[in-house]
Amino acid sequence: MKTEMLSTVLDPTTVGEFITESFYKELTEDFQKKFPSEIRSVSLSRLAVEAVLKEDNVSGIKFMNGLEDANDPSSRILVLIPANRTVTNSLPNSIINKNGFMTNTGERISLERTWQVLFNHVMNFKKLEPTAHYTKINRGSFMGQVRLNEFLNTTDCSTFIYHFGYLKGEDLPYKLIIQPSDGMNMYIEMSAPCPGSTGCPASTSSEPCALTRIATNFAGKEADNQLNVLRGFRDKILQEKFNGAEIEKYYTISASLLEAIDKEQNKAVIFKEIYDKYIQTSITSINNNDEATAYSLFQEAMQHLTDTYLYQ
Repeated sequence: MKTEMLSTVLDPTTVGEFITESFYKELTEDFQKKFPSEIRSVSLSRLAVEAVLKEDNVSGIKFMNGLEDANDPSSRILVLIPANRTVTNSLPNSIINKNGFMTNTGERISLERTWQVLFNHVMNFKKLEPTAHYTKINRGSFMGQVRLNEFLNTTDCSTFIYHFGYLKGEDLPYKLIIQPSDGMNMYIEMSAPCPGSTGCPASTSSEPCALTRIATNFAGKEADNQLNVLRGFRDKILQEKFNGAEIEKYYTISASLLEAIDKEQNKAVIFKEIYDKYIQTSITSINNNDEATAYSLFQEAMQHLTDTYLYQ
């Protein structure tokens, strides 16, 4: 039975299901036809999965696609980002560890390296699908803690095969399929992609990204114009002139930042300070063609907010 897209009424820990061998073959064969230049699978360490699941407050894992080398599709890796339990009836957000994240091989890589390998994947996908909108490119898949533990308990394998699938009917590439390396006919796959419409996994939530929400609240009628300036800066300047990996950092931490700041008693003051110090000043710099200052402000904002609200 094919899974349905995750909705906000579903407990994120239960996302994922065992699937039939025929559905597994459909997903993997369609992926090979759709993306013949891409590798079909990578090895996934059991110890890496178990280590992430043992971290505090984990509802599941976001298996995020990355490339060590943007020009080499065979250099694909996965970054295992833990998702939290603190969101009720909504999205599980990324847990940001200042020491970095596990990869599919069990190696831990730094946050800076994480943003770069994720960005390499996005740039590679743009070559495969030139018309794909940047924000809609599939970054990976989420699977809940309950389903992952069920899967781990069914096999003693020390490694798994993580296949990349493509679901033609829904045009969903890079769907998660985990198979025991001993060849047992036991496959499990994810019901929704990352980032989805508003986050990872996909949701019916109408919660916007951090910049959209803050600008809408404080810029009034000018919000759309200001957001278009920032989007243009993202698409025309960050990717081409500066380090586009910073964009992947923003997309990974944005929802987590909103959640963390929403818990603060003085959240209105905090959001206003972000708007005044970073967003409005950046827009002024961009409009004055001072792209270097805008980029510096973007970096400063991401680092300050991460240090203050996300590191555990």
